[in-house]
Amino acid sequence: MAIYSLRHAPWFENAYRLGIAVKGFDGLMEVFAGIALLVAPGLVHTTLSAIFRATHLHDGHTAQFIASYVARLDAEAAKNGITFLIVFLIGHGVVKLVLVYCLLRRIVWAYPYALAVLGFFLLYQLYVLVLDPLSPGMWLFTLLDTLIIWLVWGEWQDLRENSREPVQ
Repeated sequence: MAIYSLRHAPWFENAYRLGIAVKGFDGLMEVFAGIALLVAPGLVHTTLSAIFRATHLHDGHTAQFIASYVARLDAEAAKNGITFLIVFLIGHGVVKLVLVYCLLRRIVWAYPYALAVLGFFLLYQLYVLVLDPLSPGMWLFTLLDTLIIWLVWGEWQDLRENSREPVQ
C-alpha cells in the first residue's frame, strides 16, 4: 500500500489527532514539571526517593527495574544540576505546546517548522540511545516521535494537496 493511500485511510486523521494530543499532553506535563522544580527544587529528590523506597522493597523483576531506574534518574539529576533540567523542561514543553496549537489549527506554514523541531528532538533521542542503548523509555519515545513525524508529514501533504484544488 502506498503512502498516498495510507494518508487517505479513515484511521489516519484519528491517529494524527491522537498523536498530536499526546504531544500536547507531554508538553503540558513538561511545563508543569519545570515550574514545580523551579518552585520546589528539592521535590525531585524527595519524589524519586519515595518511589525508590516503595519499589525497592518489592520482589520481582519489574519492581527492581523501576527502583534501579529511579535511583539512576536521581543520581543524574544530582550530577547535572537542576537549572538545566528546569530550562530544558519549560523550553521543551513550551515549544511542543506552540507546535501542537499550530498543528491543530492547521496553520500550514507551521508544518515544516514542526517537522524540523520534531526531527531535531528525534536526533537528540537517537544520540541518547547511542550512549545508553538499554533505555526502554527512550526507545518508546523515539518510536512514538518517529510515528508522529510521519503523521505530521502526511497531514501536511494532505493540506498542501487540498490547497491546490480549485474552489468550486
